[in-house]
Amino acid sequence: MDIETFRKRFVDHSDEDLILMLTKNASKYNPDALIVAKEILIARNIDIETILKEENEKRSNLEEEENKRRHIEDLSPLEQIEYLSEKRLEFEENIEDIIEDKNKDLTDAELLLSFEGILDKILETGNFGELTDSHSKENYFIVSNIIEQRSVEIPVSILKKIDRINDIARKDFSRKFTRNIIIGIVLLALGLVFTIGTGGGLVFYGAVLSGLGLVINGIAGKRNLKRGAQIALESYG
Repeated sequence: MDIETFRKRFVDHSDEDLILMLTKNASKYNPDALIVAKEILIARNIDIETILKEENEKRSNLEEEENKRRHIEDLSPLEQIEYLSEKRLEFEENIEDIIEDKNKDLTDAELLLSFEGILDKILETGNFGELTDSHSKENYFIVSNIIEQRSVEIPVSILKKIDRINDIARKDFSRKFTRNIIIGIVLLALGLVFTIGTGGGLVFYGAVLSGLGLVINGIAGKRNLKRGAQIALESYG
């Protein structure tokens, strides 16, 4: 079938059909047919080059994810745990840059819309999500900080949601500080008992110092919450 025949056949096809032909179904068509489909879309002022570029990037990302999945499956259970732990640590170390990069090109209106989506999810679940969730504590505080840095005017409806979520945050931090105090007391007790019983040692001195640090951190944190101090961004770490 020649190019002119393809032109006659495809001229009445919709934009969506021609785009599908050039992307997901490209392998099913004659190269001349793809050339004609592309010509028709260009004539209709469709930016097919950008569409094809985005489709190729999407395909590459999917292939990369599939390769990662296969790599993880080939590892032993212990190696899988080590690999995932390393990736989580890497993600934690770069979380602020990742979130800021994700939001940097959003307009103020888009940023507020995205932020409200985070708020709604937190209110829906009644708590913050895990590190990789959209409604994580990290995402909430970092996006909130971006909005503050841009001096974006926040509607009253969103401010009311923020007040409710700050109550959730205070309770969450209160539990964290209580946990720190309990763990600190346990470490202090064990460190002192073994230090006295064995005559000391770096490990036991370390336990005493770590326990003391956790207790001080927990008590100071609870005092700040009681005074109504604003929860600082770095507190989520």
